[in-house]
Amino acid sequence: MIPITVWVVEDDAGFRRTLRDLLNGEEAITCRRVFPSCAELFAALETDEPPDLLMMDLGLPGMDGVEGIRELAARAPDVAVLVITVFREKEKVLEALNAGASGYLLKTATGREILEGIEQVFQGGAALSPEVAKIVLTEVRKPSSGETFGLSGREIEVLEQLAMDHSVKEIADHLGISRRTAAFHLENIYRKLHVQSQSGAVAKALRSGII
Repeated sequence: MIPITVWVVEDDAGFRRTLRDLLNGEEAITCRRVFPSCAELFAALETDEPPDLLMMDLGLPGMDGVEGIRELAARAPDVAVLVITVFREKEKVLEALNAGASGYLLKTATGREILEGIEQVFQGGAALSPEVAKIVLTEVRKPSSGETFGLSGREIEVLEQLAMDHSVKEIADHLGISRRTAAFHLENIYRKLHVQSQSGAVAKALRSGII
């Protein structure tokens, strides 16, 4: 496993310590920075090298997690975000994914599930707790609103492949196109949907009934 640098934003001191200990117990993961709020996170980003991945709670003092995800996308777009929270409501899930989160885990997740989620997100995939996955599935089954955001037929096919958690290579293989072409379609999809991540694209596409 490639070494991963992770930061944590969590206002519960006990859970924050638990996460840090869990992450630093893994040989391939380093967690040097933890913060109780988004304000302290963004202050650190002014001077420190950004991490590969950020674990973000949603119920935070001051700036909440969803707004924090949006702000992070503007300041450090290469940092992947994995939400870890107690909130399981559909609105919170879709808000976070639309804001740019690449995964959404509930705090009931086991240590192993958290570590697997970090690896999935780091590799460009999505990590969803089972309850969250059910919410996404429910959105899939909703009738289409007819809005396609100017996506081409091929881009919608790529979105459908994304929804099945396929990598760029797998998308290219399934659609019979090159990896470069698949990546080009992904860039266009993110731009047209105004999202920053695979999960954000899938969530917005599902919410709008595109796929």
